Amino acid sequence: MKKTTLAAALALAAGAAHAQSSVTLYGLVDAGLVYVNNQSGHANLESVTGPTSGSRVGLRGAEDLGGGLSAIFTLENGFDTSNGKLLQGNRLFGRQAFVGLSSKQYGTLTLGRQYDTMTDLIGAFAGTSMWAWLGTHPGDFDDLNSTFRVNNAIKYQSPAIAGLQFTGLFAPGGVAGDFASNRIYSLGLRYAHGPFSAALAYDSIDDPSTSVLDSALAPGAAGYASPSKTPQFGGYASASAWKIFGAALGYRIGNGSVNFVYTNTRFEDIVPTASTPNSGTAVFNSYEINGRYSITPALFVGLSYDYTKARDAKYQQIDFGPNYALSRRTDINLVGVWQHASGVDSTGHPAVASISTLGQSSTPTQVAVKLSLRHRF
Repeated sequence: MKKTTLAAALALAAGAAHAQSSVTLYGLVDAGLVYVNNQSGHANLESVTGPTSGSRVGLRGAEDLGGGLSAIFTLENGFDTSNGKLLQGNRLFGRQAFVGLSSKQYGTLTLGRQYDTMTDLIGAFAGTSMWAWLGTHPGDFDDLNSTFRVNNAIKYQSPAIAGLQFTGLFAPGGVAGDFASNRIYSLGLRYAHGPFSAALAYDSIDDPSTSVLDSALAPGAAGYASPSKTPQFGGYASASAWKIFGAALGYRIGNGSVNFVYTNTRFEDIVPTASTPNSGTAVFNSYEINGRYSITPALFVGLSYDYTKARDAKYQQIDFGPNYALSRRTDINLVGVWQHASGVDSTGHPAVASISTLGQSSTPTQVAVKLSLRHRF
């Protein structure tokens, strides 16, 4: 009898523990075709991966520790659907990798590789939220589409109080004897009440070439080359500091919504090198308005316009297209992108259009049309 009672108690305890813990396998597969009217002087039709959302596979888990406290973790991999290769610098969990504690009363504290507040807060208002990298500002100089994630990050997100929520992130550089080298901090506020929402965010990144752009060499070292290939800011990547401020407003109107986004980006103390022929400070000011309207529950159409004034160049970009949901998990996205450039780019050459990672045009104007299929699981 005692053995039976003990076995039953252990079985109930194991069942209760299992019920208090959960691990979820999730993912997204996104692939499509894109037509570019001018890619190094020639039209091109090519397959693309993650054109609307980066393809990923992840594990997300939580364990109830009692008293409203939970242990949480996320491990998320990014991959290329066209060839199966890892993305994000060939990392196994390049998109996210963190563990932490979460409390409804006190907020959430996490440690690991994570997003900064520009991506988390301001990016949610921008055109990138509809079209990922095809909707990002030229070169993604303001990180609204997560050009980088932050390694070794300690991140805190407060509970929402009267619609207001605070986020703070800090990543020590890890350089012995030099607390400032490779150091990153990021702060953000978000407010939401009824149809109105707003956000503010700020990033301060020391030594961006090595801290977030994955260069093995610091600017000035023999053999250094800019780790960024984008002509919009690649010539400024040797800066000692990369600082970004963003502000956004959003309002829902019936079946539609409209958003306004402003970012100010500064590359400070640029070191002249063979691949970065600049010095001093380069400032980008970007202004965006975008909106979307749901024609039916399954079909919406989106439009965005972005104007960017760089140090010696100007860029304009328009994105427009529909998104149709075949089911709750599967949708089709079509978008056309027009970009125009003028002035001199960060490499010291006449500015040409260069839509995201599609390659440079041979002229100031470039047009792309993308059709993609996305499935979530």
